[in-house]
Amino acid sequence: MHGLEQSLMPNTYLKLMAQSSPDPARLMAGSGLGVAEVLSRDAPITVRQQLVCAANAAAMTRRPDWHFEWAEAIGEHFHGPLTSALFSAPTLGEGLNAYVRYLPMRIPYLAWQRRLSAGECRIEVTPLLELGPLGPILVEIPLLALLAYVRTLRGGRVQGVHLSLRHPPCVASERYSKRFRGEFHFKQASHALVLPASWLAGAHAGYDAIVWRTSLRRCAQAERHGYQGALVDSLRQMLLACFDADHGERTPPTVQQAAHRLHMSVRTLHRRLADAGFSYQRLVDEIRRERASELLAERDRKLGDIAAALGYRDPANFSRAFRRWFGAAPRDLREAPGASVSQIAAQHPARNRAGGGGGRATVAVPDLRSK
Repeated sequence: MHGLEQSLMPNTYLKLMAQSSPDPARLMAGSGLGVAEVLSRDAPITVRQQLVCAANAAAMTRRPDWHFEWAEAIGEHFHGPLTSALFSAPTLGEGLNAYVRYLPMRIPYLAWQRRLSAGECRIEVTPLLELGPLGPILVEIPLLALLAYVRTLRGGRVQGVHLSLRHPPCVASERYSKRFRGEFHFKQASHALVLPASWLAGAHAGYDAIVWRTSLRRCAQAERHGYQGALVDSLRQMLLACFDADHGERTPPTVQQAAHRLHMSVRTLHRRLADAGFSYQRLVDEIRRERASELLAERDRKLGDIAAALGYRDPANFSRAFRRWFGAAPRDLREAPGASVSQIAAQHPARNRAGGGGGRATVAVPDLRSK
C-alpha cells in the first residue's frame, strides 16, 4: 500500500455522497467505515477509504458522466475555510493562489501548480497515486469546480478559458462543452485549467478584507495543524487495538514501529505530535491510564491480568505507574467505598502531562464544515 493512501482528509465529500446515495451501505462497502459514523461525525478519513467509496460509487451507476452532478454540487462549496477564502479574495489571481495552495490539505492525492507563460496562466493538477479507472473522474471533478469558480468571479464570462485533459472524454466532448459552457481539449500533455494571465489582476466585486484575512489564517492553521488531532486519534486507535488484542503481544509499539505503521519518519511523528501538544510517551501513558480505569472496574479481573493487558510484564511496574496516575495503589482504588472506579479516577487527572501543564492540551483542529 502506498503511504499516501493512509493520509487523512476530511469526510465532507464522502458525507455528501452518502447523503445522496440510494444505498450508503453499499457505497462504503470495503472501506471499514459505517454509515452512521460518517453521517453523524466530522472525523477525518483516509485517502484509501475515500478512493474505495469513490470506486463503489462508480460501480453503482451505469452513467459515465455521473460525476458531472457531483462536480456541480461541490463546485463552490464544502471546502471548509477555503470556500470563504475563495469568495472573499481581492482578485481572481489571489483566489486561484489560495486554491492551489490549500486544496491539497483537503484532497491529498492531487498536487497543484500554477504556471505563467506566453500570456497564459495554467493551473495544473497531477495525481500523486495511480488512480486507475477512477483517474479521469477524480481529476475532472476539481478542475470543473475550478472552472465554476472562475465563471462566478468573472460574472459568467469564461470565453478564453479551456480545460486541458490528458485522457479521452468520458462521454462525447460536446456534452462537456454544453453542460459546463467551456472549451475542452482532450488527450493533451497535462491536466490543467488555462486562462489569460491578464485576468489574474482583475478586482473581485465580492472582496471582503476581513473575511479574506480571517479565512487565509484559518487555512494556514489547517495546513499546519488541521489533522494533527486526527493523527493523535489514529495513534490512540493503534494503541487501543494493541491493548485490546485477544492474544499475542500487548506491549505498545515503540515510536519507531508506530512511525513505520503511519508511513512517516520518527522525526516527523515527533514533530506532528509536538504541534498537537503531545509526546508519544504521554499518549501511551494516557491510553494505559484510561484502560486501567476501565479494567479495574471489572471486579473479576485479577490485578496481574490487568497489568498484562496493559503490556506490563512485571505487575510491580504496573502498580508504580498506577500510583503515579491516580495517587493510590490499584487494590486500594478498587476497594474504595462509596464511588465507582471511574468516578475516583476522574478526580485524579494524569500527572505526566507534556511540558508540566495541568490540563489536556487543546488540539487546533479547524472547523471543516462549509460556512
